[in-house]
Amino acid sequence: MKIGCVLDDKEAEFGLKLQTDVAITTPEYLPKLLRDGDISPSKLRVVIYDEADLTLEQTPDEDLERLFQTEVDQDLSRLTYLVGASVTESLGQLCVRDSVLPMGNSFISTATKFAPILKEELTAGGSVVDLDKDTASFQDLGMCLDPGLIHERVVVPTDSGLICLARMLREELKTYEEDVNLGRNETMKIQRPRVVVFFPGEEEARAAIEPMRDAMWGEHKLCVLLPNIGANPLLIMEQFKSDQMSVMLATPNSVRGLDFANLTHVYTLYLPADDPREYLHLAGRVGRIGQIGSVTGKGGRVTSILQPDESDKMKSLAGTLKFEFVDVDYSPDKVDDTNVEDMRRFLEDTMSLVTLADEPEFDLDAMELNRPVFDDDDDDDDDGDDEENSED
Repeated sequence: MKIGCVLDDKEAEFGLKLQTDVAITTPEYLPKLLRDGDISPSKLRVVIYDEADLTLEQTPDEDLERLFQTEVDQDLSRLTYLVGASVTESLGQLCVRDSVLPMGNSFISTATKFAPILKEELTAGGSVVDLDKDTASFQDLGMCLDPGLIHERVVVPTDSGLICLARMLREELKTYEEDVNLGRNETMKIQRPRVVVFFPGEEEARAAIEPMRDAMWGEHKLCVLLPNIGANPLLIMEQFKSDQMSVMLATPNSVRGLDFANLTHVYTLYLPADDPREYLHLAGRVGRIGQIGSVTGKGGRVTSILQPDESDKMKSLAGTLKFEFVDVDYSPDKVDDTNVEDMRRFLEDTMSLVTLADEPEFDLDAMELNRPVFDDDDDDDDDGDDEENSED
């Protein structure tokens, strides 16, 4: 079986000129493959839309119409799959209506059921009727979270998200090492912290790379997975999977659908209150089959570090997705001012991770000449010092 991929501009330019049994692409490049004849809809035996809620939204209507022709136009019978954690009943109904899911040759697969979509599922009004208990229906589709997850809310002062994140990561590692020293990791199956941190966009994630690496002091090794970071994404994922890195900075779209084994914590520095599906996918990185953190041990946590103005939205989101959360008090580290190393780390954290609202401007020339560092425009003293200094 020969597999062809079209996932970037270079691959799209070449197309699928060789014999291809399985074509892998994205909604961005599907129109060109259809237009160039590299994909012939009438010849397709299987169509799979992964992360279906997002990819169907990104595919233009005219391309969906070309791809999902009626069975009369098909040379061969076809199976159609929509895959994703947030494929909902309404999306399924819409796809049947638009023939994206051809009746009889399309299937519903949930965590517990697998069955074909039958005509009997739909009434004249378009609603789903009760079916046999061993038969899957659209009513089985819905947004749900792993019930073993722990959801946390941390409300921090404005612009203190990164310093809170760094301190919580260090505390998690410290707790793990204490458990190892006490021999608890074997009896409780405690996994060494492995973390994905979500930022609302690439700009915020890029800005956090250097200060977060400095703040970890080598205790956690960081990697970054962003669409346009310049590094090889496959290499980054492999480093994270092989435990060479323990903390990944990312955006929601950059890791959507990826499965990382032994993940214990998800931190998010924003709240997708307007789109519950996004929170579902963020939390879903740590609530996956086979991850011990979602059932036992110290992991399985989804921690939202929020600014005061968005903290109240957590209640609404929790109500929509039917989960409970706990509030975690954030208190800055106590610093022993007699310990030089503690003071150094405290100052490094403050300078690199806290955004100062009124950061003063420094005059480097004045610093070199040992003159006053701060320029005070309100100083109206006429002692002649300014004029004298300007002549130096």
